[in-house]
Amino acid sequence: MPEPTEHKSVQARILAYAEEIGWTYVSRAEAEGRRGFDPDGTTPEDRARTASLYFGDLRHQLMTAQIRVQDLILSNLEAVGN
Repeated sequence: MPEPTEHKSVQARILAYAEEIGWTYVSRAEAEGRRGFDPDGTTPEDRARTASLYFGDLRHQLMTAQIRVQDLILSNLEAVGN
């Protein structure tokens, strides 16, 4: 009996779960574009050399959300301390 592949045993389940919780699939080409890959790079390393770890359009949203949460936590602590 053949052994299950990584895709069948791991990746397919993760992708199914992601869809169940409302995440949408982003193709490799779209992900590379959103992260700022260099389309003129000759190797994958060259294309990724200047790319961001995160989607550029989401980075600001994540940072803003983190600041808002931090402000809420600090406000709660100040209210409790008084």
